[in-house]
Amino acid sequence: MTKNIIFITLFIALGSSLYGADTEKLIYNGNKSYKSNNYKEAEIGYRKSLEVDPNSNIAKYNLANSLYKQGNYAEALEKYKELSNENFSKKEMSKVFHNLGNSLLEDKKYDESIDSYINALKNNPKDEDTKYNLAYAREMLRKQQQDDKNNDKNKDKQDQDKDQKDKGKQDQNKDQNGDKNKDEQNQDKGNEDKDKQDQNKDQNGEKDKDKEGDKKDGQDSQQDDNRAENKDQSQSGQKPKISKQDAERILQAMMNDEKELQKKFRKLKSKSNKTGKNW
Repeated sequence: MTKNIIFITLFIALGSSLYGADTEKLIYNGNKSYKSNNYKEAEIGYRKSLEVDPNSNIAKYNLANSLYKQGNYAEALEKYKELSNENFSKKEMSKVFHNLGNSLLEDKKYDESIDSYINALKNNPKDEDTKYNLAYAREMLRKQQQDDKNNDKNKDKQDQDKDQKDKGKQDQNKDQNGDKNKDEQNQDKGNEDKDKQDQNKDQNGEKDKDKEGDKKDGQDSQQDDNRAENKDQSQSGQKPKISKQDAERILQAMMNDEKELQKKFRKLKSKSNKTGKNW
């Protein structure tokens, strides 16, 4: 359905105003400008009429129409709402609700515009223009709801895609951090193994050094023992160097000493026998 909102135009002053000819003349001038599509001049005329007669519902209605035609839907909407509470005939009230629905429709308040058109039809059920606008408002509401639904789906999809993207990025960062941590752990383990190898190497080096020292000490001790043994063997196996004459002289001296000892022993024995008691 193409947009072709039907607008109900002016009320015509019927000389019912308390202020008489002045008000009617200003409204008349406003209507003349309005029909010439000079909506700004029409607005001025209607406002002047309201200055003379603030309670003129005809001037209020026609002013709202001139504002609507200038695209000032918000102010026109307020004027129509004020008029919807006035005591109009059913036909006039139908026109008020019809144009109120138009203002709401232009503001894309489709729910409220539908309500206004329904109120217009309550006052004038046979108004075909209002029926047309009501159908149009319902179609626009359906499209709006569908668009909102699609927008929600798109938003949900975008949020889902964003969540997946963020999750993928987090997983990637996690993998990178995991690989980095793994590399650091491997590096730390490698350093630890290297330190352990160096420590074992140092310990083995000290152990080998101690072993070599013990071995050297053992060799030195063995060499000392060998030297002592060789010395003893050298001393025990060494024969005295003496002449035959010296040997005979020594032997003769030893024999003379033996004779002398025997002589002293006999003398001592003899002396012992002389001093004994006779019983």
